[in-house]
Order: sequence, then C-alpha cells, then structure tokens
Amino acid sequence: MSYIKPRRSAVEAAFEMMRIYHPRIPEVHDKLDEAREFGRLVPNRPKRYIEFFAPTHSGKSTAITTYIEDKVVPEAIERGLFPADMDREEIARQQRIVLHVTLSPNASKRSLAVDILTQLGDPRADSGSGPVLMRRVYEYLSGTFKDPVTGQPFGRQTELVILDELQHLATSEVKQGKREKSNIIRSTEVSDTLKTMLIRGLVPMVFVGIPAARDHITIDRQLTNREMGKIDFSPLKWSSAKDQEIFLEYCIEASALLQEHELLPEETKLIENDIPHRLWAASGGCLGIVSRILEQAVFHALDRDGTRVEYDDLALAVDTRAIPNNMCTYNPFREGVAGGTVNGQAA
Repeated sequence: MSYIKPRRSAVEAAFEMMRIYHPRIPEVHDKLDEAREFGRLVPNRPKRYIEFFAPTHSGKSTAITTYIEDKVVPEAIERGLFPADMDREEIARQQRIVLHVTLSPNASKRSLAVDILTQLGDPRADSGSGPVLMRRVYEYLSGTFKDPVTGQPFGRQTELVILDELQHLATSEVKQGKREKSNIIRSTEVSDTLKTMLIRGLVPMVFVGIPAARDHITIDRQLTNREMGKIDFSPLKWSSAKDQEIFLEYCIEASALLQEHELLPEETKLIENDIPHRLWAASGGCLGIVSRILEQAVFHALDRDGTRVEYDDLALAVDTRAIPNNMCTYNPFREGVAGGTVNGQAA
C-alpha cells in the first residue's frame, strides 16, 4: 500500500488511539488485580483503597484504559456478559466490572452519586435527591438493585471503582475566607461518603489524581487507615538506571507506532543524537508530555513533507507546544540539558 500523507485530524486521532506500553503499565495492572482479588475474598467485609497520585501527563489514564481493554474486556466476554464479536471499545464502555469514573468539577456527595450512576448506565442517574441517588449507588454496587422489568436483582457485578480527577473535590484556589471553608466542608463530606462506602463493604476503590489531591483523603484518619497500597507514577529520573530504561523503551515503542499508524513513511529514530535525554529534559520525565511533543513534531515533519521526525522537528515542537503550554521552561534541543533540576524535577 502506498503512503498517503495524513491530515492533521488523522494524526490527532492516531495519537488518541495509541497504546504505548512500558514496564510501569504491568505494575499498575497487577495492583488493580490485587484490589479486585481482595474484594472477592471478603465480599461482605469492609473494603480498602489504592492511591494513584501523579502529575498531569504521567500516563495514569492510559494505564487504567489499557487495564480495562486488555484484562477486563476479555473477562467480560468469557463470563458471557457480551458476545465475542461485539466491538471491544463498546464493551469497555458498557462493562460494569471495573468502573472508571471521572469526578465532575466542584464535586459534592450528590455529584459523586450521579457520576457513578452514569458510569453504571443508570438512565435516571440525575433524577432524585443526593440520599436517594446514593442509596441507588449502594444497591447497584452491592448487587441488590432490581431490574425494573423483571423485578429480579442484577446481582453483584462491579469489582472495582476507580475515581479519577480527585482534585475536583476542590472548588477554588482561595486561601482565606468563606470560600476556603466551603471547600474544606465539601471535601470532608465527600471523603466521609467514600469512607462509608468502603466500610459498608461495597467494592475496593482506586483514588486517582494529581499529588495535591491526596489532601482530600488525608483529612480523615479513618479513611487513610483503609489504604492498601500506592501506585508510583512519579516523574522518571534520568539518574535512575531503571527509570532511564523505562524512558528509552517508551521512546522506542512510540517511534515504532508512528510508522505502524502510517503517519510517516519511514522509521523515526528517537534513540540517537542524545534525543532521549533531551526529550526527558523537555518532558520533566512525564511520559504523556513526550507523546504531546512527538505529536507536534509529526505536524512539523508533515508541514515540510518529511518522511520521518527529525531532531529539528522535535526542537520546533518544544518551541511551539511544550513551552507555550508550560510543559517545560526551556528548550533542551537548542540549549542542551540543564544540570541539577529540570522543570522542578531532580535529574
């Protein structure tokens, strides 16, 4: 098949569809498996939670998405919940075994219930008061909710609830006055609700967000006592041999996918000319930022009718995307890698 130069929208779609695997991904999958297994071993006992806090663009969402696509979807088919010939993305969206719930901004107890019910596919997710909606959440997750047509309970199906964007429990950046007090009260109310859900033995949970979001669960000592583990997705350090290996593997996999998705006709070589070290410096060790820089570099390569991403495309990508969007503070491709710290991260 001859190469056809893709439009910008096709490049953006390809990067959205890409699944770039690296050694940290299986570690996340193992942790989620452990949480589900714990829930199955103690079905009617209080549950626990896992912390998954890391900076934006660290790859948290990709790790969760690949878990659902690669592990949960095949299980759902094997259990007879969906036909084997059904579209896998649609199964991932409809399955209830692992709920990936993104909290609404300015989250409250009621919006928490609405967000969970929406992910469960409840057609009346936004109908009713907070207590009524939360009671329906309990019924769904405990398996006692009755089918409105047959009157039969659905049975317990959900094994894990992943609550993403936990920082949405905060409502503003105000440091003093009534709005700050309101934030604390709201955060405490929601954390109390999460604690109650765990104590009542519904399902294990995973709390996901930026590092500052952890403050919303440390408010309550009883809640933090239910923590069963942490997932480390902190920015990769170039000085760590293990982290450097992860970063290099990511670069190799990402460059291969450019040709696999037919974005460029020739192989892009990211493992040359000190590119990995400079990419690490530009991204602050956050793998998601590497993908954003690489995506922008593809645009620049296509603009000049290039056949692969070159060093200058990456340098221009940092100028036009990374620096303007505060992903980094200088251009390592033009200025070299600064010593000591890079974008606030230790080298």
